[in-house]
Amino acid sequence: MCDSLKSPLHPWRLDTNDRYKDAMKIIMDLSTASLVLPIFFLRDILRIPTNESLSQVLNYKIYLSWGCLALALLFGFIFYYASAKWVRLAWGKNVAFFRKRTNNEVVEKVLDISFPGAVISFLLGIGLTLWFVVSFRPIP
Repeated sequence: MCDSLKSPLHPWRLDTNDRYKDAMKIIMDLSTASLVLPIFFLRDILRIPTNESLSQVLNYKIYLSWGCLALALLFGFIFYYASAKWVRLAWGKNVAFFRKRTNNEVVEKVLDISFPGAVISFLLGIGLTLWFVVSFRPIP
C-alpha cells in the first residue's frame, strides 16, 4: 500500500477543514431557517389570515433578504465543493474543478471567497429581515 494512503501530506488541513465545515453548516442551517422567518412572523405573530395573500404584505426588504439568504446557501454549496477538493489535495491526490485540473492556489482562493461570501450574505439577509420586521406596517 502506498504511503500517501496511510497519512495525508498536509494533516493540518483536515482538522482546519472540519472546523470551517462546521461553521459553514451552522451558517447554512440558519440561512435555511431564516427563509421562513417572515412568513412565520406574518402568519403566527401578526395573525394575518391564511386566506389573505402574503404578496400584498411583503416588500422589497424581504425579497432582498431572501436573495441574500439564497446567495449564502449558494456560497455554502460552493464552499463544500471546494472543501472536498481541498481534502483531496491534502491527501496528495489530483484535483479537477469542473473537469479542469487545478492546484492549491485555485482551491484556496475559492474557499477564501466562498466562506466570507456566505457569512456576509447571511448577515445581510438577517439584517434585511430584521429591518422588515421592525418597520412593518400592516395594510389597513
